[in-house]
Amino acid sequence: MISIIIATYNRANYIAETLTAIQNQTYGDFECIVVDDGSTDHTEEIVQEFEKTDARFRYIVRPDSVPKGANYSRNYGYTFARGSYIKFFDSDDVMLPHHLEVSLKHMKEGDYDFVVGDCINFNEDEFLERPYEIDRETAVLSAMNFAQFKTAWITNDLLVSREYADQISFVGGIRDQATEYQYNIKLLLLTENGYLINEILTHRRIHDGGVVEMAKKDMNVFKITAADNYLVTADYFKKTGSVEMIRWLLSSQVILNFELARGKVIPKKIWKTTSLLTTFFGAKGLLYPLALAVTFMTGKGYFLMKYIRS
Repeated sequence: MISIIIATYNRANYIAETLTAIQNQTYGDFECIVVDDGSTDHTEEIVQEFEKTDARFRYIVRPDSVPKGANYSRNYGYTFARGSYIKFFDSDDVMLPHHLEVSLKHMKEGDYDFVVGDCINFNEDEFLERPYEIDRETAVLSAMNFAQFKTAWITNDLLVSREYADQISFVGGIRDQATEYQYNIKLLLLTENGYLINEILTHRRIHDGGVVEMAKKDMNVFKITAADNYLVTADYFKKTGSVEMIRWLLSSQVILNFELARGKVIPKKIWKTTSLLTTFFGAKGLLYPLALAVTFMTGKGYFLMKYIRS
């Protein structure tokens, strides 16, 4: 059986479409656990209608003892999962009818620990681009390649065996983009026995005002978000990831923060970055605050930043 876990918050306008697409899957041996993160609209009534008419659906309200947030709700929902295969999905996206069937077929035939479908973004008017334009035929699966976006996917498209899902979880209290990034890096540190399915299996909804759209319209939003993702990921894996990967993450963050400072935007978490730079690049990491100040005031400082991350 496949366990599908969905965290939701105020998705009354979309969740019926999401659950109907799951209900109509060509592979029917699944359970769908919906965890409500405290919705104030009529999400509850919509999901409970599915629960009443289809025993495969289960509606759970996040208890007060569990912190608020999508990732805490995902982890809480996982504690109820009974399936041998695990899929986390978003409450506003849409599975194509054969999503589960195709994923499980590849999983079993290849004896893989995980498989990943492809998806395409859409808004209310049209289909857009794929989230990641990679060559799925030649991409090599590794934690380092995922960190560097040489291979990439969104969590919606991952189907993973319970053996490995039991060993990883989502980190709460940070941006969703960062925790999904970390989740998949953790998976690849455990196993590289996976397969990228070269077929669109999901339609991913893009909202006006969402992080993806905001980043497209404002490069500073993109840089701030990406820099934060790199920093929290480097901090998270500082004891378990390879030195090469941590140094790459920190170097990438420094480059983005240099560009922000040059544009008169003060980067965040300067002292946390300085501490990690000192750990992984040596004492020259202590020059990081000075380098930022020089860049902010003069627009220069590239060579000092390059020296720090050399």
